[in-house]
Amino acid sequence: MGFTTPCFIRKNTPELRKKLKELGYRLFGAELNEDLCIFTEPEYSLYSVEFFSNIPHPDETDSVDCETNEELFLAIAALRDDTDKYQWFTDGNKWIKCSEIKFSTYWVYNDIDVNLDAIHKATVNELIEHFKV
Repeated sequence: MGFTTPCFIRKNTPELRKKLKELGYRLFGAELNEDLCIFTEPEYSLYSVEFFSNIPHPDETDSVDCETNEELFLAIAALRDDTDKYQWFTDGNKWIKCSEIKFSTYWVYNDIDVNLDAIHKATVNELIEHFKV
């Protein structure tokens, strides 16, 4: 249980690494400041900073190539099966980022008007469509 979707971004900044740490990821390997890619390994809650040539091809790992889109990368990296925190929910119209452990608690206490029959955790494909540049 935990993170669910491997992804990578074709950039490496201290800000992105800090945000991954806030999500619950730990760095695997050295913290390099070169112009490299960041690759998440959800099974172990790890991320690594790699040369693009070292990242497995998406077809081989089911990883999502976020190119240089930081919002998309962080939205996909946040996907978990044991909490709703930091994840996006949608009813097909509204988009809400949850800041609580359970989304149902979040929308009730924040008086958010959503279609309860349609609200759900956004899928990878929905996130890609929503955050496309």
